[in-house]
Amino acid sequence: MKQNMHIVILTAGYGNGHIQVARTLKQSLTLSGVRTVSVIDLYREAHPGMNSVSRQLYLYSPWFSAYGLDYYGWSYYATRDLQQTSSLAKWGNQLGMKKLVNLLQKQRPDAIISTFPFGGVTDQLRKHGIRVPVFTVVTDFSLHNRWLFTRPDRYYVATADLKREMIERGVPAESIVVSGIPVREPFYEPTLSRSPQVPRSAGGSRSVLVMMGAHIPLPDIQLITAKLLALPEVQVDIVCGGNDKLRRRLERRFAGHERLRLFGYVEAIHDRMRQASCIVTKAGGITLSEAIQIRTPIVVYKPFSGQERENAKYLERKGAAVVASSPRALTEQVHDLLDSEVRRTRMLQQYDELAAGCATETIVRDVLRLAGRLPALADSH
Repeated sequence: MKQNMHIVILTAGYGNGHIQVARTLKQSLTLSGVRTVSVIDLYREAHPGMNSVSRQLYLYSPWFSAYGLDYYGWSYYATRDLQQTSSLAKWGNQLGMKKLVNLLQKQRPDAIISTFPFGGVTDQLRKHGIRVPVFTVVTDFSLHNRWLFTRPDRYYVATADLKREMIERGVPAESIVVSGIPVREPFYEPTLSRSPQVPRSAGGSRSVLVMMGAHIPLPDIQLITAKLLALPEVQVDIVCGGNDKLRRRLERRFAGHERLRLFGYVEAIHDRMRQASCIVTKAGGITLSEAIQIRTPIVVYKPFSGQERENAKYLERKGAAVVASSPRALTEQVHDLLDSEVRRTRMLQQYDELAAGCATETIVRDVLRLAGRLPALADSH
């Protein structure tokens, strides 16, 4: 490996997933001996005003969607098959590029890794005479054409199915590595092989971990909690995150219930997930990958329009998750998962296939191998 290597990781703050993957890769690269790893939120650096507004629109899109204004879902599906030659794609591909070129000319990195679909990167590098290898980590199980606009030296994708779809859309097979989606190091720690039999707590209860408590409307989460507690011998753990109001409301509503535990932000969430008989979660690519990695059965509740819905549909087709659209359906799905050894066995078999290997290690090794071989940065002209 080249001495004093410098790697730039480009990301964006639309949800936590892209940034979390960037941080995970940074940690692994640093431990592998890379001297400097810079994580850059490109839109925040280049267009702070626009970035602030668009992030707020993204964060509040589920709330608006619940009231019939699904602008995020509409924009996702309207642009899913967008062609790079379209005016909209050309405009989007220019965002942040001037700032990026200036940063690269100053920092002179040996490689660029992107955890977000910045479409214009490769074209802008060529235009300015910058020769540096570019790597893109696709952070979902489903494909949006924006990922294809990057045209990097290497794509890292979640599944062989996603690789096949990209090949069908014209991406060279040799530029795609099926790595999985990188997750935090604790999720790769050795885990005792999961038995199809439902794990139980010391008190004999089966544990359901509701990880998206803060993202479920209050009437829904109250009804879900009541219905899950009505199941025999089921311990219900709800993660409320930073939503203290939700936690207080649930404490009052279910005061003193011995099979309900409420948590705020959980640092070691991997431990909770390992102990759970199943989890109820949203369908972000990172959270789903974490559950798959530690082999905890997944129930997705009302996936948001866009990539989360497509992630959920993909895993449901594979038999790796179940999707519920109402509190009643969720309770029925949880009950079936806890009671059906056959269903759990099939799901765990899918996890063994999807979680093959350590994605972070695969990506870092490949990046360092290629970055050490390719020329770093030519003079700009």
